[in-house]
Amino acid sequence: MAAERSDLEIARNRSRHLFSEFLMSLIIVSGVLAFVPSGMTKNGTQAMPTDWAQITGWTADVGNYPGSVVVPPNNSGLKALGTKQPASIAAAVKFTGASEGWGGVTTLRVRVRVNSTVVAASDPINGPDGTLLLNTPANIAEGDVVTVECMATVQSGGQAGTISSGATTYLRIL
Repeated sequence: MAAERSDLEIARNRSRHLFSEFLMSLIIVSGVLAFVPSGMTKNGTQAMPTDWAQITGWTADVGNYPGSVVVPPNNSGLKALGTKQPASIAAAVKFTGASEGWGGVTTLRVRVRVNSTVVAASDPINGPDGTLLLNTPANIAEGDVVTVECMATVQSGGQAGTISSGATTYLRIL
């Protein structure tokens, strides 16, 4: 009976080992890590810049995208987990308080960079409140850093507004 259990244990351990090797072969393909979606959400509000500037103060969205990594400085970028060509980059920036001035409405825009290259920019939308949305394909390699930048064009007497915190302001690499 003990010999049977021992043989059974050996067979189970071999099966576990083979299964582990199988899983690793699914994760690593030709020495390149398989792509894993990632995301981050805004932590804290931020004044809407009046010239192109990075949105900072992000938090990794590990609840929806396990393994997500936000990188310095100022928690400003999302690290790509694997290579995908093309990946889909989705950004949403909720804002409030972008008031109209004497010269007209305040317009706001968002753009996305992969490393230092701008890959897409939104059409402008008018304040006072809303959400800037951007969805674009982009070639992503393991370790690339994706950042979000915003800009408000404010007329005399107007206000640029505030970028909102939370799940409604996000960046995702899908």
